[in-house]
Amino acid sequence: MSIGNNRTLRFQFSWHPDSVDPLKFASPDDSVTGLWDPSRIHLADSAAIGDNGAIATSRCKSGKGDHFTIALRLTREGSVPHLRSEVEKFMRAYMPATMKTVGCTPP
Repeated sequence: MSIGNNRTLRFQFSWHPDSVDPLKFASPDDSVTGLWDPSRIHLADSAAIGDNGAIATSRCKSGKGDHFTIALRLTREGSVPHLRSEVEKFMRAYMPATMKTVGCTPP
């Protein structure tokens, strides 16, 4: 999602055969997610949240794979948004709704 010429919100959805550890991919150095100050939260099967986004993964049997992962990242030019509590509220609503939309059942 962009405002003007600036990307402000990025989602990535993926299906894969095995479970993944979201915290492993949450490092600020990771080019895909790059979460600032990541930590684990209880959401889906496994999740990590940072000041600027979150990654959550859960079992999801489908033709595309056995696990489903959502990565959300907020971006701002030149700064890291410190929106951890807002990101968590969003993901607690968005993850189960998206899983339902793609045919998964929340754990």
